[in-house]
Amino acid sequence: MTIATSGEADALPEILTERRGAVQWVIFNRPKARNAITPWMEDRLIEICREVDADPAVKALVLTGAAGDKPAFMAGADLSCLQSVKTPEDYTILEDRAETAAMALEAVRVPTIAALAGACVGEGALLAACCDVRIATPSVRFGFPIARTVGNCLSIKNLARLAAILGTARTKEMIFSARLLSADDLAGAGALRGVVPDDDLAERTQELAEELAGLAPLTLWTTREALRRWRDHGLPADGDADLLRLCYLSADYQEGIAAFLEKRRPVWTGR
Repeated sequence: MTIATSGEADALPEILTERRGAVQWVIFNRPKARNAITPWMEDRLIEICREVDADPAVKALVLTGAAGDKPAFMAGADLSCLQSVKTPEDYTILEDRAETAAMALEAVRVPTIAALAGACVGEGALLAACCDVRIATPSVRFGFPIARTVGNCLSIKNLARLAAILGTARTKEMIFSARLLSADDLAGAGALRGVVPDDDLAERTQELAEELAGLAPLTLWTTREALRRWRDHGLPADGDADLLRLCYLSADYQEGIAAFLEKRRPVWTGR
């Protein structure tokens, strides 16, 4: 096993990588924070995708989360990152880094599998949506409760990613209800290959990855790429910077962060 750390002498290893046959495993490893992603982790994920592209021995890529007291795939972005957003430049950096990681995962040459358990929220849900296949345990909780927590919004491209696996109506209802989807919800939407017991997740995921690794790689890659191009074709040319700015620079966003830290209900003003 190769341990990748943030470079700080006393830092916990934030990402573990492990080769299991022809399958490259990536394990988000901040269990005390339910594997909330940091900027360093985003950069490392981008590097790993490049390493996979350069290694013909790798035939599939798996993403999963280290289990702590409770299982978790990824509980969104690290809160310190969200707190730092004060200017247009800040939210641009935040969005661009996350988008670069998502695009790297969507572009990697091998099939990708997200092995989900516990919290799969925010950026965790987006990374899972970027994968070709998802498998989960009954404990998974997937979604974006941002309408009752921090009061930010998703980019048009990220909404398109979610709609591609859930459908437009279910994506909108997920945001408007501010609730997390269960394994049954995801399976009902066709977003999961299967639901398996917690103790079987690693083994069943490896079996699935080996199955995908044995299929025609060009067929899989071109299918994914064609669907991505079709999905992105309808994105507006003028983008969505005005929508992101409206939320990230709002008083409501700052109130949402403060309320989250103080463990109280936010008071929204619409400003």
